[in-house]
Amino acid sequence: MLFSKLRIRLHFRLKYKSKDIYADNAMYVLMKGCGILVGLSLVFAVSAVFIPYRIQATAYADEGQDLYSTGDYQRALKYWQPLAEHGDAQAEFGLGLLYETGHGVEQNFDTAQSWYRKAAEQGLASAQNTLGAMYANGRGVAKDNVQAEELYRKAAEQGDVHAEVNLSNMYRFGRGVPRDINFAITWLQKASEAGNPVAQSNLGGLYISEDGVKDYSKAAILFQKSADQGDPGGQNGLGIMCGLGLGRPKDPSCAVDWYQKAAEQGDPHAEVNLANAYADGIGVEKDISQAIYWYRKAAEQGNSQAQKHLQYLLQGLEDMGHVLKG
Repeated sequence: MLFSKLRIRLHFRLKYKSKDIYADNAMYVLMKGCGILVGLSLVFAVSAVFIPYRIQATAYADEGQDLYSTGDYQRALKYWQPLAEHGDAQAEFGLGLLYETGHGVEQNFDTAQSWYRKAAEQGLASAQNTLGAMYANGRGVAKDNVQAEELYRKAAEQGDVHAEVNLSNMYRFGRGVPRDINFAITWLQKASEAGNPVAQSNLGGLYISEDGVKDYSKAAILFQKSADQGDPGGQNGLGIMCGLGLGRPKDPSCAVDWYQKAAEQGDPHAEVNLANAYADGIGVEKDISQAIYWYRKAAEQGNSQAQKHLQYLLQGLEDMGHVLKG
């Protein structure tokens, strides 16, 4: 067999970093609505003069979100700009997203983080999480894991599932904080119980890794929940469980099916696992051309293992060609 079980397992463990949650979180928040603004309206109900503005602001912010989700960024900008200038936290967050992505405006990370910061300072959890991710990735600000952890924690303590995942990663990998696997698991469990598929796949990964407490049955259940939501991490993890017979009967063909689903979403780890299957003919008919195709896909995303395997296969084919010619 060309590749070991350990190597396959490694193509799950290092998948998620904070920046993956970061972009997804921004879109998720825009689809949530303005519950926080509604809450503020109720809190300040004793001052009736503020209520009409807040209700109107919420309606306009909702409209901006609807426009953003349909790709009408210019109109979303027109809705959000005046609200943000009057201190509407959700609109400030929306402007931050526009400037970060360059939708409807010229891309400007510095301006994006400025708007995110305004919303974060008002306690908007989604903005705290996103600003934390900017610090974690050095995007628009100097990289600062201490600031990232502080912001993630503030958002996580408000129940933001994306921040819970990001905070768990900080402690799992010891980024700016002492490494603490148990603390990482605690936050992943919170997000997982809320139904977040990334948290479910990450927690499943900890249950099969050397870092966590081994529990293959729990891992299989978590991967299944994540995969059922279409998460490539969960699909790849479930493929690993099927391929190695962990927490469920060994079924190489089932493993290939799950690797395929995740690989088609561009998951480089699943691409490597699928290429391994084709290279070894495990769960699928051996096909070196398909192995090369999927290794190349992962290699183009910077996956070092894929780059090595691809080089090995191509060199082998070249050597074989020389032998045949000789």
